[in-house]
Amino acid sequence: MRFKTAVALVLLGLLTLLAGIGQKTFWAPPETITATAPAGTAAPLTVFDEKLRTLHPGTVKINVKGEGSFMLAAGRPDDVNAWVGKTAHNTVAGVSDDGTALQLTHTDGEATAPSPAGSDLWVTTENASGEMNYSWNAPADGDWSLLLATDGTKPAPSTITMTFPNDTSTPWAIPFMVLGGLLIIAGVALLVLKPKAGNRSSGTPTGGGEGSPFARRAQAKAAARRGSRGSTGGTLPAGPGETAPDTAPQPATPEKTAPEKTTPEKTTPEQTVREQTLREQTVPEQKRGARTARRTGVVVAVLTAAAVTGTSVAAQASQTPVPSPSASAPASSAPAASAPASASATPGTSSPDQAADAPVLLDAQFRRVLEQVAGAVDAGDAAKDAAKLQPRVAQSELEVRTQNYKIRSQVGSYEARMPVRSTKLLTTVVTNKRSWPRSVMAVTQGEGNVVPQVLTLTQASPRDNYKLVSSTPLQPGATFPAIGRGGTETLAPSDKSGLLYSGEEALAGLGDRLTKADSAFKDKLVEGQSSPYIADTLAYQADVVTSGVNGTFAFTHKVAPENTVVFRTADGGALVLGRLNFSFDGTPKAEGDKLTIGDDAAALAGGKETSTGMVLNFAESVAVYVPPAGSKDPMKLVAATRGLVGAAFK
Repeated sequence: MRFKTAVALVLLGLLTLLAGIGQKTFWAPPETITATAPAGTAAPLTVFDEKLRTLHPGTVKINVKGEGSFMLAAGRPDDVNAWVGKTAHNTVAGVSDDGTALQLTHTDGEATAPSPAGSDLWVTTENASGEMNYSWNAPADGDWSLLLATDGTKPAPSTITMTFPNDTSTPWAIPFMVLGGLLIIAGVALLVLKPKAGNRSSGTPTGGGEGSPFARRAQAKAAARRGSRGSTGGTLPAGPGETAPDTAPQPATPEKTAPEKTTPEKTTPEQTVREQTLREQTVPEQKRGARTARRTGVVVAVLTAAAVTGTSVAAQASQTPVPSPSASAPASSAPAASAPASASATPGTSSPDQAADAPVLLDAQFRRVLEQVAGAVDAGDAAKDAAKLQPRVAQSELEVRTQNYKIRSQVGSYEARMPVRSTKLLTTVVTNKRSWPRSVMAVTQGEGNVVPQVLTLTQASPRDNYKLVSSTPLQPGATFPAIGRGGTETLAPSDKSGLLYSGEEALAGLGDRLTKADSAFKDKLVEGQSSPYIADTLAYQADVVTSGVNGTFAFTHKVAPENTVVFRTADGGALVLGRLNFSFDGTPKAEGDKLTIGDDAAALAGGKETSTGMVLNFAESVAVYVPPAGSKDPMKLVAATRGLVGAAFK
């Protein structure tokens, strides 16, 4: 029985060891899974759903083949969907159950779209001609989609394959190899090592020939033979040529003073007791051996089943896409590879709430946008050509610079607007408001900037790029309020939540403060001792009234509400940026009186003198800090400048 058990252990160990080695070699799952897109309806745009990137842990490889040039752009899912809009498009939404085919859905819509190249929505873009091999990595935390297109008018490439990393882990391989080795060692040890010879019972002699191993084995065999014939009571019947043992000790004979020697024909009581003891020991040992054999068979069956099960798991892993460890589906559900794009987000990716808080621009995007804005402004300033500004400048800034070019073309001494620089970026302010229009802000100070300037940029719609709407130098000595660079809230101009004043109230208060020396906001809105904008404006207006003895003058500073942008600051307050329309109205006091204007205004009005009256218009770009609600501090003017945008005679 020991031999059979040892052989079974060795065979089981070999099978278990082979199962472990097999999982690491010929049963090992493939390292990657490749899926191909089926032929579908042609469309100018193809979108890769964000769930595909996290379907399996690791980097996803994308191969695209097509005719001519095409591009692949990465952006936030909501940005990609907003840019696609109503255009007809295909969506790579998932992977089939067997992991070999991509799931492609088609959405009808407009037949063409603008070229997506150069959009500020894309964090990264890659261009190719004929074929592209792309590694899909996340540029930052959260979800990211891809957009594939040519120029927006031709069909997007349709030959697409995606290669996903596969889960090649074999958790049972090492345990199987260790267990197999232990079983083999146990089997070999059982074969080599023999039971230690020793006393079977207290009735076994310890000396003489009967105590030797050979004698004991012979006695055990004899007892076993006798036991196989059966017995009644505790004594075996005598066989042929043998003398039946007595059941009681024989009394000593009076004539003899020494015990007789035992002859082969006679069996002493001591021998009878020893043989009975051996029989009693042998029978239980045989029963225990049978039970041990049965238990060994059960263990062999269980371990063999475990080895086969582990091997089948490894084989299955090589055929079925393995879902991500972070997948939210239970183990009994279908593979994550078959989940459509509408499936719930897996842990580790951004939820809709997290996506709503994501800043609209990453640092790399912001720097790229600033470089393009600065380049457009430089080109326009150098050529004094407003047409060169239009791709990247709009609203108040476009109007001010356009009029500045017109004046400078006639008045050489007229001062140019402060240049826009992107090389020295002091800070950025990015909104996490995902709807449009979107506004961002930067503080820069490069060559030609005497003081840092606040640049406000706005994106009107998904397919528009960010444009500079105002450039405002900081007031000398002013402190720029702290605003989180990871994204901050933007408020509606009328929103007063958590603030002393809403954005429109703050700008209206500044307008009143600039118009009247005794304004009600005199102590509610202040500027630093070295910040002279309010003081200079009031002094200029007072001087015009004093020196213009032959005219009547009026000044107003009114809010242009369409230009107001409000950013929440780190302390719960707000920074309000906007435009005031500064109007300077003059009328002669008596008939025959004339009013004279400067050369700069004359370049726009078409003359220097008027007897009917004149109106000068300035655009004032300003930034005001509003304290949080409950604060006792006044509002502060942070930045301000003005530029002449109009002059006309009545």
